[in-house]
Amino acid sequence: MVQRKGKHTVLILALVLMMVTVAACGNNTNGKEQPAGKDSTAAVRPENDGPLAKYEPGIELTAMKNLYGDERYLPGDDLNNNVWTRAYEDELGIKVNYKWAVAGEGFQQKVTMSIASNDLPDIMTLPAKDYFTLAKAGKLADLTPYFDKYASDTLKSTLNADGGKQMKTAYVDGKLYGIPQTGGSDATADMIWIREDWLKNLNLSVPETLDDVIEIAKAFRNDDPDKNGVKDTFGIGFQKDLTSSTGSFEGFFAAYHAYGKAWIRGEDGKITYGAIKPGMKDALAKLREMFAEDLIDVEFGVKDWKKVGEDIAAGKIGLFYGREGLPWMSAKDAIVNNPKAEWISVPIVSSDSKPAKPATNVTMERYFAVRADVQYPEALIKIINLFQDRINNPKTTMEMLNKFGVDPASGINFAAYAFGGLDPSEDKPNMYYKQINDVLEGKEQLGNIHPEAVRYYNTIKNYIDKGMDKGADPLGWNYYKFLGPESSWKIISYYRENNLFERSAWFGLPTKTMSQKGATLDKLQEETFIKILTGSAPVSDYDAFVENWKKLGGDQITEEVNEWYNSTFGN
Repeated sequence: MVQRKGKHTVLILALVLMMVTVAACGNNTNGKEQPAGKDSTAAVRPENDGPLAKYEPGIELTAMKNLYGDERYLPGDDLNNNVWTRAYEDELGIKVNYKWAVAGEGFQQKVTMSIASNDLPDIMTLPAKDYFTLAKAGKLADLTPYFDKYASDTLKSTLNADGGKQMKTAYVDGKLYGIPQTGGSDATADMIWIREDWLKNLNLSVPETLDDVIEIAKAFRNDDPDKNGVKDTFGIGFQKDLTSSTGSFEGFFAAYHAYGKAWIRGEDGKITYGAIKPGMKDALAKLREMFAEDLIDVEFGVKDWKKVGEDIAAGKIGLFYGREGLPWMSAKDAIVNNPKAEWISVPIVSSDSKPAKPATNVTMERYFAVRADVQYPEALIKIINLFQDRINNPKTTMEMLNKFGVDPASGINFAAYAFGGLDPSEDKPNMYYKQINDVLEGKEQLGNIHPEAVRYYNTIKNYIDKGMDKGADPLGWNYYKFLGPESSWKIISYYRENNLFERSAWFGLPTKTMSQKGATLDKLQEETFIKILTGSAPVSDYDAFVENWKKLGGDQITEEVNEWYNSTFGN
């Protein structure tokens, strides 16, 4: 989002500063707990209190909601009256009333104004920067005394799916003020997507080295892979951003053991920026050769991932680096436009004998928190527990998933209505891939796998049994290529089993120097790399870039990243 500068920015900053001063007095409770909602004074914690114990006679909590923007409701339902709000009230004794709900960029704007006007709801979904600001200002409830007692085993398992790294970021000065909206890093790993029908047309094999990738790119550009008699295909698809879901450079850089945006923790424990690792210069030199040989679209510098996706869908690109979700994106559009198209995904490859490791990262975007003066702050944890119990509990049922997840009749995703929805993002797709394929191979019984995996299995099995006709069943193809025997999660499973992930060591808030100089350094990197790649600057300019990056703040940022990592996770 591009923000206006000048009077509007000054006004917002002034309001925020006023909030910090006024809020300290505006919510003065004289040291007494204040009730949350009009009926809370009559409520008491249940005698046998626990993760899903019900308040009697009940409490009311106000909330905010970050919408997806495409929500649909059953007749008679709305944001404040749906399967989840009814469950909160009926099963937990918590009536949730949303003060406001906004989608897209408007969400951050609304949060900013709510903070400035000191008009925060009882339970909140806060962008990371606001979460830490409010926690340090004493505006959020300390959940430390409540988490161990009230968090369910399923919630604890979900939050520790990555070893607890994301959970650790929620602590401020040793206290827990919120629950992180966890994200999965496995899904951010690049793999190579290739039109298998083009390989067959040209009698080419799946690549095993970077040299193989380059030879395929040459053939896809020059040898008419789609057999239409016109030279209208690109060798390899890239776009202007260094890292993205489609047409990323990151998988190519990894062939040289360098990375465009990741922060790499070495064997000595020190963290360095992947773009200044030695192999990057060689990677840029090779890309420069490929550009000079007309293997890369000359307009790549003005195309984002969506534009590259349009080229993929139009059958102009048959080779690119991308993530696991392509069966739901441009690769899907390509087979809808041409059911004869056949996509495969393969692991990234190396430029030498050392294995290539795809970079993975996770961005801590939001935290679920409670306003400091709420009488029963553990209510937030109970609300999140209910989602875990209905959706992620290993003992959940298909009936439960149909009621609280995706409605099989209407296709509506009821889970989007929930407050505090969390998935064990590291574990769930990996687990489902293994369970589904174990059943397909006869190693496991269908009744023994997670009910949500059963739903995916049924779609995949139906696609296989009916002849795998992409034209007749594009949705079946989606699931097959996503979680089936020859899928993107097969590649991720391969990475995981062989310890091939290069997990970015930094995923916190921007450090002080990042906030001040990060944009300048990013621009310096982008401009230098594109100039070298396109031949408008010599490869030797990379050395000057490294020196300038360090002098202009890179060294200080590196020091701050190491300090953050060591203070968060230990030396």
